[in-house]
Amino acid sequence: MSAAIMEKANELAELIAGSAELEIMKIREADMNKDLEAVKIIGKFQKVQEDIYKKQMSGQELSDEDKKNVSEMEITMNGNPAIKAYIEASQNFENLLRSVNLIITKALSGDQGGCDCGSDECGPSCGSGCSCS
Repeated sequence: MSAAIMEKANELAELIAGSAELEIMKIREADMNKDLEAVKIIGKFQKVQEDIYKKQMSGQELSDEDKKNVSEMEITMNGNPAIKAYIEASQNFENLLRSVNLIITKALSGDQGGCDCGSDECGPSCGSGCSCS
């Protein structure tokens, strides 16, 4: 492996680890875990997910009741401010990672144009890491 590539990969990892997106996600996760109602909701959601997973793995079709339970749990989760804030922060961090991956993928495919500031192609972080200003 090229030492230069590994050096740049480590630099990128450090930049991502120090990003505002990751920091905010960690803060929102801690806030969510301190919120007793949020913890309770997440526990219920995980139970519903586990039940559905078991059904799917055993070849059973999901009933309308199962689908209703998932839908209701999603509504409940989005109704909790701490969970909603964490989900949004997590999505922002995932968008950052997707944008980085897109830039790498474009370079590997020979598309050296970077992101197009007039498109959503590189995600919501276009302009912060691309050649866009």
